[in-house]
Amino acid sequence: MIVETKIVGRRTPFERRPTSLPDGPQTLRSLLTTLVHQEVAAYHERQESVGMLRVLTERDLSDGAAMGRISVAPQERSGTVTVKDATQTALQAYGDGLYYVFVDDEQIEGLDQVVTLKPDSTLLFLRLTALAGG
Repeated sequence: MIVETKIVGRRTPFERRPTSLPDGPQTLRSLLTTLVHQEVAAYHERQESVGMLRVLTERDLSDGAAMGRISVAPQERSGTVTVKDATQTALQAYGDGLYYVFVDDEQIEGLDQVVTLKPDSTLLFLRLTALAGG
């Protein structure tokens, strides 16, 4: 499955990456919970590498150049993040309309809507930005 993220109003390209998610029917709520678990685990892994020597690969350099910023890693450890808090934040942000979710070009309208994922599905998170002066 491919997960894409895009922030409306920014010129940055879509971020596209393959992700392992359970196939078959599930609710958007359970899908978001699974993704948050994965992201929190990746965040903790990155925090463990803070302060260690990191060598940039050719891919790191080309990906960074495409995004307009080459970054080695955070220089200081950030605060702790719990799966529970991160999940609540993600679900609340969806409920508040801060981002939309599409599965294979079909918008998911609610957290309890059942979505069926296939190995070749594309999951798009479209984050909205507030208009200035609105």
